[in-house]
Amino acid sequence: MSTQEKDTILLANAIAEQLKLRIQNGTYKAGDRLPVRQLCETFNASETPVKQALNQLVATGLLVATPKCGVRVRSFTFEDMKNVLEARLMIELFCARDAVLRVRKDPAYAAEMQNLLDASNRDYHHCIKDFTKANFILAHEGDGRLHSALVNASHNPEIIALYRTLNTHAGMFTSFEKHTSDTLQQVIRDHESIIEALLNCDTDELRSALERHIRSTLRILQSGS
Repeated sequence: MSTQEKDTILLANAIAEQLKLRIQNGTYKAGDRLPVRQLCETFNASETPVKQALNQLVATGLLVATPKCGVRVRSFTFEDMKNVLEARLMIELFCARDAVLRVRKDPAYAAEMQNLLDASNRDYHHCIKDFTKANFILAHEGDGRLHSALVNASHNPEIIALYRTLNTHAGMFTSFEKHTSDTLQQVIRDHESIIEALLNCDTDELRSALERHIRSTLRILQSGS
């Protein structure tokens, strides 16, 4: 890879990060078009890194690309989130057995899941103490890593790819105003129940804990809708 190509990738990553922040803080709102030429002027960049940045955010679920209509900021209605969460639950329930089997065979995986839980708990406790949107988003990013690691235990590339395309945590930043310290504590308890069941190799309880967690999340998302 040439130096120019590397520089283009670095610039695309930086533009993608700036676009992500502007979507999350409401500068760009659901449904807004993001014309390439306008973004080139905004970021003083050529079309190549701008298009690469847009493609990155389409892949992560923050943007939607429509033929002949360009790229728009994705909307995250309750119905949108409900559909994604129910699909996510279906996959996680299916992967529960594989996750338990992997815990039995691989102490390193069990340690990884415990570490992810500890990191997630720290992020959520920090968010409870300092309830800002930035801390809330960071907590949900750790949340996503925890759930993804459970699905990855399946070692099934098709299932893992399908789960990734759901971008299950992409729109969680929109639920910031629906959360309180009590609801964040509930998320912590849900995660602890999930990991406890996993480390105890109790597949039925793991599935029950996952379902309770998703149903709890849906109740939070629906509040005030």
